[in-house]
Amino acid sequence: IGGQKGRGKAPSLVNQADALLPHFFWDGRAGSLEDQALGPIGNPIEMGMTNMPHALGDKLSKIEGYRPYFRSAFGSDEITGERIAKAIVAYEQTRMSGNSAWDRWRYDRDEKAVSEEVKQGHELFFGKAKCRQCHAGNNFTDSKFHNLGVGWDPVTKQFSDEGRFVVTKNETDRGAFKTPTLRDVTKHPPYLHDGSEMSLREVVELYNRGGNKNPYLDVKMEPLRLTPAEVDAIVAFLESLEGEGYQDKAPQAFPQ
Repeated sequence: IGGQKGRGKAPSLVNQADALLPHFFWDGRAGSLEDQALGPIGNPIEMGMTNMPHALGDKLSKIEGYRPYFRSAFGSDEITGERIAKAIVAYEQTRMSGNSAWDRWRYDRDEKAVSEEVKQGHELFFGKAKCRQCHAGNNFTDSKFHNLGVGWDPVTKQFSDEGRFVVTKNETDRGAFKTPTLRDVTKHPPYLHDGSEMSLREVVELYNRGGNKNPYLDVKMEPLRLTPAEVDAIVAFLESLEGEGYQDKAPQAFPQ
């Protein structure tokens, strides 16, 4: 609104119905998908409807075309912020990505689904590179918060965004951000919470050098000593996580 710019990039909504922990947004300030759904609407620099959730319900209630949809979904045509959040979340929960080339190799035992480089990247991801420490489970995220040193200024000794600390006020959470899912990661450049890395290779190189040193660096961060070929293999593995099942087309018209 008014040309304002936020501090971070929008995180992916893919596979949020499968979250291990109820932490949403990069700093985990929302404890449910419903809170997450309404967050951008009430944000003063995004949609700016600060009198939430009542203002949202009042505004949509004036659009007669929405009432039949709410009647069908909820049993009456009353339009409230709570119902709007539930409807948005119901849609978000359908954004499930799967059947990637990696899935076909690992679960369907299709040896031809991926290249030998991807297979090497898989071994590195779960082995030498220790990526699975944080990118855990089928959704490749532990839903927890880690400090990689992103946004740290060694001169001022401050972070451009203090991340999870803003929510918890716990000193150990300074500069810590939620582990993102790696499903369909190829579709979401630039990378990291501030979009500071333009390619997957740059992100892997950040991990390879052990992150950016700062007093709050996650204890899991350490130099990996990966060769250039090993970095390429991990990038190839990440590219193999591009899936299907959630793509659709936006509406051509809206209720009036």
